[in-house]
Amino acid sequence: MIVVLAEKPSVARDIAAVLGAHGRHEGYLEGNGYWVTWAIGHLVGLAQPDEIDPAWKRWSRATLPMLPERFPLVPLKMKDGRAQLRIVSRLLRDPQVRSVIAATDAGREGELIFRYIYELARCRKPWQRLWLSSLTPAAIRTALSKLEPGTRYDGLAAAARARSQADWLVGMNLSRAYTLTSGTLFSVGRVQTPTLAMIVARDREIRAFVPQPYLEVVATFHSTKGSYQGTYYPVARDALHDGRGQLRAFDPLRARLPPDGRLARAAVERVRAGQGRVAYVDRSLRRTPPPQLFDLTELQRRANQLYGYRAEQTLNAAQTLYERYKAISYPRTDSRYLSSAVAETLPQVVASIAPQYPGLVAAGSGTRPLSRRFVDDAKVSDHHALIPTPQRPPALPEGSAEARIYDLICRRLLMAWHADMLESVTRVVTEVSSPAAAADLFATQGVSLEDPGFSVLEPRRAADPNAKPKLPAGLAVSDAQRVDNVEALRKQTQPPRPHTEASLLAAMETAGRKLEDRALIEAMRESGLGTPATRAATIETLLSRGYIVRQAKNLLSTKLGEALIDAVHPLVQSPEMTGRWEQRLRRMERGQEPFEPFMHDIAAYVGEVVAAQAGKPAAPRQPMAAGKGRVFKRKQRPWQRPRKAASARKSAAPKRSRRTGQK
Repeated sequence: MIVVLAEKPSVARDIAAVLGAHGRHEGYLEGNGYWVTWAIGHLVGLAQPDEIDPAWKRWSRATLPMLPERFPLVPLKMKDGRAQLRIVSRLLRDPQVRSVIAATDAGREGELIFRYIYELARCRKPWQRLWLSSLTPAAIRTALSKLEPGTRYDGLAAAARARSQADWLVGMNLSRAYTLTSGTLFSVGRVQTPTLAMIVARDREIRAFVPQPYLEVVATFHSTKGSYQGTYYPVARDALHDGRGQLRAFDPLRARLPPDGRLARAAVERVRAGQGRVAYVDRSLRRTPPPQLFDLTELQRRANQLYGYRAEQTLNAAQTLYERYKAISYPRTDSRYLSSAVAETLPQVVASIAPQYPGLVAAGSGTRPLSRRFVDDAKVSDHHALIPTPQRPPALPEGSAEARIYDLICRRLLMAWHADMLESVTRVVTEVSSPAAAADLFATQGVSLEDPGFSVLEPRRAADPNAKPKLPAGLAVSDAQRVDNVEALRKQTQPPRPHTEASLLAAMETAGRKLEDRALIEAMRESGLGTPATRAATIETLLSRGYIVRQAKNLLSTKLGEALIDAVHPLVQSPEMTGRWEQRLRRMERGQEPFEPFMHDIAAYVGEVVAAQAGKPAAPRQPMAAGKGRVFKRKQRPWQRPRKAASARKSAAPKRSRRTGQK
């Protein structure tokens, strides 16, 4: 017998169908020499402090920091969880079983789920890894033919274990430390607290913002070629050009005039009596390539911008498309590239989805090779970018989250074969001469779409109120312009915008660094806060604990959230430091970072913060022993008892449980 352990019942059923395991039992499926069973997410976790040391049950400063020598594993208290864990453990240890296949989700948390169950069950059977990127029958059959030794993923398991233990150390110790000091029950997290700190910082920046009034002088010009507006630009003519004779980019800050109105009124009077002419015209083409394919974070941001979906809502819809409909690849990916092997499957994918977009599919889509902007083996590690599968889902309810998310993923893939979007950017300087002055300069910039390229596949959106106006065609130097109107407009500086889920996800991806360059953002992805798979849960945790609230699309901190940030040590709220921890975990996944030094540094960090909070110097402590968690010896559970000899068993088949009545 071979035991296949999946993460969820639905995935187990898909695998069992391919294996021919159609016999149904309580908690598993059987057939063709396989027992296919499942977890229900995390069935096993790290013990609570008082389960490790009874002295740690009482919250006391004297017990901090709590640094266990070992991290015992215990069944998690969840509905139906312990019953299913008993079934899984019994199957894993049955003498008929000669090997195990780990079929939990192909990622850090999925690896942890399998390893924790395997260890708690005291299983010693050899095992292999099933690595799935989609759940179509063809993909499952292919993955089953390419099972890999479990040791290949030891780095991934080490990173998962380190994340789990680090979160325990930070959460258990610092939550107690700050609760005891403040008298308020605080929950401190390695990722959630720096994320909260970014929201609090933005809210305080908004509250502290003092609007500064200013004036802008705007004139309307008219000729036989049409009308347009220009903004008074009080600079010398020489300042318009760079050293190579090119027109400089307009700086909107230079167009702001003092609010007392003296300069603005004088400019209005001069221009009203003047005559305009075009002094400079600069035309250039702006080329925008098709966007890269989606990873989970980019999909969540886009869905929030277009539809206002919460990050968790987008993840749930994507997970449904992956598990129930088999319509997309593994959604919890952090890659925006495809491997060359996956690229070979694109003709079938495009053939499946193209009929949904008549007239919008570029020639050669699916068959013409994609550039390294989309296909790069060196930039695909565990999972490739999020794409549709050849298996089209049934008609999804119109307007549902699943329908919209699937549509976004399909459109984004088809964009890859389209040409760049070309926009014509025209900058005009209009000179107004008057008896009172030699010339006043007005700046205008307009953008017009020359070739839509990939943008024909962009979902339709409401008109952008900040879009650049179109300029009359054919404007040329020396064209005379009549001044139709000129006025001074009162304006004021605007505060930063509150965080939305889209902007917060971007900030988490770059650990709070304000980056605009996509290349820099890509370089910072490994040192972001959390992973694409966990960021939505972090946001929801902050909401559920009352540290932030959602108002329309905005995420705002509460008084409780601000109180927590005011209470904690600067290191605890530092996105940059937490980002460095995450970078080390990513390196650990690749076998480039050892487990022990990482855990030693986490223990030292916890000790330093606890000591600083108590106003004491950090005492030197031995780090906890690294390596696997262990099972309790104080109380043996039924599934942890030593195996009986085979001769002592009445039957080699799984026995009927007295508690569940199942086989």
